[in-house]
Amino acid sequence: MSTFNTSSDQDARRVFTELLTTERLRIFGYIRTLVPHNSDAEDVYQHVCLTLWNKFSEFDQERDFFSWACGIAFFTVCNFRRSIQRDRHFFSQELIETMSAERMRHLSNHNTRLELLQDCFSGLSSADQELLLQATFEKQSIKEFAEKAGKTVQTLYNRLSTLRRELAQCILRKLKSEGQSQ
Repeated sequence: MSTFNTSSDQDARRVFTELLTTERLRIFGYIRTLVPHNSDAEDVYQHVCLTLWNKFSEFDQERDFFSWACGIAFFTVCNFRRSIQRDRHFFSQELIETMSAERMRHLSNHNTRLELLQDCFSGLSSADQELLLQATFEKQSIKEFAEKAGKTVQTLYNRLSTLRRELAQCILRKLKSEGQSQ
């Protein structure tokens, strides 16, 4: 393991840490799209992080870190697949390449989608916002929430389904109005 004695080494470490922290969920999401099992995806992610760190001195900071990281992740996934080739439950190389390109396209506007989700969410009634927050972030079951709210479980599931669909449609409308792809 290298030690960081010089300020340029410390700067590189800081920049790398900031970039990886910012993009870690998107990178893992990209890998998870290409690797069917979560535990395998976590192993691949660890290899990708090590490779990113080892090759960081080669990274052109004028380029997009996420795209660079996904390029490395793609080849790491390919190497992983070769090492377990005998398992018939894995995707073909052609499918992996297609899924990779599609996932990159989808993730390229991830931050925009999050901003639009927040905007669409703020347009909901406070009761609907509370329902979505309870269902998404609280550690109580829908059944417990339904009992507290005096509603049936099915009623809440139906409302949640409707709200999620409305949010998705709102995001798509806003993306189209901004001329972005879905």
